[in-house]
Amino acid sequence: MRTRVPADSLVGRVILSTRFQPGGVVALGLVASLLIPLCVLIGGPVILVTLPLIAITALADASYALLAARSTSLSRRVLVFEPLAARISEASWLLALWFLGAHGWEVAVTGALCWMYVLTRTRARQVGLRDLGMTTLGERSVREIVVALGLGAAGVIAVAGGGQYEQWTGGAITITVTAWMLLAALGLLQLVIVVSTALRND
Repeated sequence: MRTRVPADSLVGRVILSTRFQPGGVVALGLVASLLIPLCVLIGGPVILVTLPLIAITALADASYALLAARSTSLSRRVLVFEPLAARISEASWLLALWFLGAHGWEVAVTGALCWMYVLTRTRARQVGLRDLGMTTLGERSVREIVVALGLGAAGVIAVAGGGQYEQWTGGAITITVTAWMLLAALGLLQLVIVVSTALRND
C-alpha cells in the first residue's frame, strides 16, 4: 500500500508513535467530515470551522495509509468500511457545497465521477495493477484541497459580510464545484488511459 507520509519523516514518526489504530483514524476522519455540512448550515464565521475539519480528515487519511501499511493485523472490517467512509465523507463535502448554493446537477455529476474513478482504480488493482505509476487529478488529496479552498472563500465572505454576500458566495461555490467536476473528469480520463495502456495486450 502506498503511503502519503514517509515513515521516516517527522510526521510519519509522530503518527507511528501514537497508539491510534487504522480503524480509529478512519472514524475520526468520517466524524470530522460529517460535521462540515452542520457548520455550513449554522453559517456565518462558523463556516471557517470547516477548514480545520478538512485538515483533520486529510491527516486521518494520511495516518490510515501509514498505519495500515505498517499493521500486521489489519482488520478485514476496516478494509471493507474504509472506502465507504471515504465516499460518505465526500458526500458530506458535496452536501455542504449544495447548502451554499451549488447546483444539484453539478453536485450529482461530481459525485458520480468520483465514484467511477474509485471503482475503476479498485478494479484495476483487483486485476493486478497494484501500482499504476502515476498520481492523477482525481486523487482524494486534490478533492480535499479544492473543497478547502471553496469553503475557505465562503467563510471569508461570511466574515466580511456586506450586501453582496449571497452573490459572492454563490460565485465562489460555483467555481469550486466546477473545478472539482472538471478535475474529477480529467483524473478519470487519465486513469482510463493508464489502465487501458497497461492492459492493451489482454
